[in-house]
Amino acid sequence: MTYPSETVTAKQYSTAVAVRGALLISIVSVAHSFVHLRIGAVGARNLEVERLNLGEFVQFEGADGALYEVRLLAVEGFDTATFLVTRIK
Repeated sequence: MTYPSETVTAKQYSTAVAVRGALLISIVSVAHSFVHLRIGAVGARNLEVERLNLGEFVQFEGADGALYEVRLLAVEGFDTATFLVTRIK
Protein backbone atom coordinates (compact mmCIF):
# COMPACT_ATOMS: atom_id res chain seq x y z
CA MET A 1 0.00 0.00 0.00
CA THR A 2 1.26 3.47 -0.89
CA TYR A 3 0.64 6.44 1.40
CA PRO A 4 0.70 10.08 0.24
CA SER A 5 3.39 12.50 1.41
CA GLU A 6 2.67 15.89 2.87
CA THR A 7 4.75 19.06 3.10
CA VAL A 8 4.60 20.90 6.44
CA THR A 9 6.10 24.31 7.21
CA ALA A 10 6.50 25.70 10.73
CA LYS A 11 8.16 28.64 12.40
CA GLN A 12 10.55 28.46 15.32
CA TYR A 13 8.76 28.13 18.71
CA SER A 14 5.58 26.82 17.07
CA THR A 15 3.91 23.48 16.38
CA ALA A 16 2.65 22.19 13.04
CA VAL A 17 -0.03 19.55 12.68
CA ALA A 18 0.60 16.88 10.05
CA VAL A 19 -1.17 13.82 8.63
CA ARG A 20 -4.63 15.09 9.51
CA GLY A 21 -3.75 15.59 13.16
CA ALA A 22 -1.85 12.32 13.66
CA LEU A 23 1.54 14.02 14.14
CA LEU A 24 2.67 17.17 15.92
CA ILE A 25 6.00 18.73 14.91
CA SER A 26 7.35 21.39 17.28
CA ILE A 27 10.29 23.54 16.22
CA VAL A 28 12.59 24.35 19.14
CA SER A 29 15.20 26.22 17.09
CA VAL A 30 16.29 26.78 13.50
CA ALA A 31 19.83 27.37 12.24
CA HIS A 32 21.15 27.95 8.72
CA SER A 33 21.15 24.24 7.77
CA PHE A 34 19.57 22.27 10.63
CA VAL A 35 16.75 22.30 13.18
CA HIS A 36 16.12 21.14 16.73
CA LEU A 37 12.63 19.64 16.89
CA ARG A 38 10.19 17.44 18.81
CA ILE A 39 7.80 15.04 17.15
CA GLY A 40 4.80 13.73 19.01
CA ALA A 41 1.40 12.10 18.71
CA VAL A 42 -1.46 11.51 21.11
CA GLY A 43 -0.69 8.41 23.17
CA ALA A 44 2.95 8.17 22.02
CA ARG A 45 6.16 9.29 23.65
CA ASN A 46 7.73 12.41 22.10
CA LEU A 47 10.87 12.09 20.02
CA GLU A 48 13.38 14.89 20.51
CA VAL A 49 15.91 15.46 17.74
CA GLU A 50 18.60 17.93 18.72
CA ARG A 51 20.05 18.26 15.23
CA LEU A 52 18.35 17.30 11.97
CA ASN A 53 20.40 18.49 8.99
CA LEU A 54 19.00 19.40 5.59
CA GLY A 55 18.06 16.27 3.67
CA GLU A 56 18.19 14.00 6.72
CA PHE A 57 15.17 12.21 8.16
CA VAL A 58 13.96 10.59 11.36
CA GLN A 59 11.36 7.90 11.82
CA PHE A 60 8.57 8.18 14.37
CA GLU A 61 6.16 5.45 15.43
CA GLY A 62 2.69 6.56 16.49
CA ALA A 63 0.66 4.93 19.24
CA ASP A 64 -1.39 3.05 16.62
CA GLY A 65 1.75 1.41 15.17
CA ALA A 66 1.92 3.67 12.11
CA LEU A 67 5.50 4.55 11.13
CA TYR A 68 6.29 8.01 9.73
CA GLU A 69 9.35 9.51 8.08
CA VAL A 70 9.98 13.22 8.73
CA ARG A 71 12.59 14.72 6.37
CA LEU A 72 13.97 18.27 6.57
CA LEU A 73 13.53 19.80 3.12
CA ALA A 74 14.37 23.46 3.63
CA VAL A 75 15.31 26.14 6.11
CA GLU A 76 14.21 29.70 5.37
CA GLY A 77 15.99 32.47 7.22
CA PHE A 78 16.62 31.53 10.80
CA ASP A 79 13.04 30.90 11.83
CA THR A 80 11.19 28.63 9.36
CA ALA A 81 11.59 24.98 8.43
CA THR A 82 9.82 22.81 5.85
CA PHE A 83 9.45 19.05 6.24
CA LEU A 84 8.26 16.19 4.07
CA VAL A 85 6.11 13.84 6.16
CA THR A 86 5.39 10.36 4.79
CA ARG A 87 3.64 7.44 6.40
CA ILE A 88 5.73 4.39 5.52
CA LYS A 89 3.91 1.66 7.45
